[in-house]
Amino acid sequence: MGFFTENELETFDFTESYVSELRFGIGSCYLVADNVKILEKNSKNRDIRTMRTNGLMLRIVEPQVLAVIEEGCKIYNADGILQQEVADRVMEPEEYAALCSTLEGAEIYGLKKEGTTYEIGIDGEEHSYTIRIQGTADTQEWERFMNLS
Repeated sequence: MGFFTENELETFDFTESYVSELRFGIGSCYLVADNVKILEKNSKNRDIRTMRTNGLMLRIVEPQVLAVIEEGCKIYNADGILQQEVADRVMEPEEYAALCSTLEGAEIYGLKKEGTTYEIGIDGEEHSYTIRIQGTADTQEWERFMNLS
C-alpha cells in the first residue's frame, strides 16, 4: 500500500462509503471500503481539501466483537397503518461469516470510535446492521488520493 496511518480514524469520513470486503471474528477484523473521504487534517493528506480513496483497508488491532445487531423495523401498509414491528436482534457468532459476504457492496452510514469501542453502521439490502468491536488500536492503508466528484 502507498499510504499508512495509525490511530487516525477521526481523519476519515466513512459516511456514504461502500463495503468492498468485511471480515471479523476471533483475533481478526478488517474492513476494505470504497469512496472513503480523507479529511484535510489527515497526516498524509498534503492537499488543503478533503480527498477520497477506494480500497482503504481499516484494521482493528486485538479485536473483540462485542455485538452484531440486526436492526429492527416497523412495517406499514399502504394506508400508513402499522402491520408489524420487528425488534432488534443480536446475531450469533456462527452467523458472522455469512453476514460478511452479504454486506459486500452495502453502504456504510457511520463509523465511529468511542474510547476503545468501534461502531460500524451498515445499511444492507434488507436490514441495517450495527457492529460493535473493541480494540486496542486501528490502522488505515490505501493506495492513492483522488479528487471528490
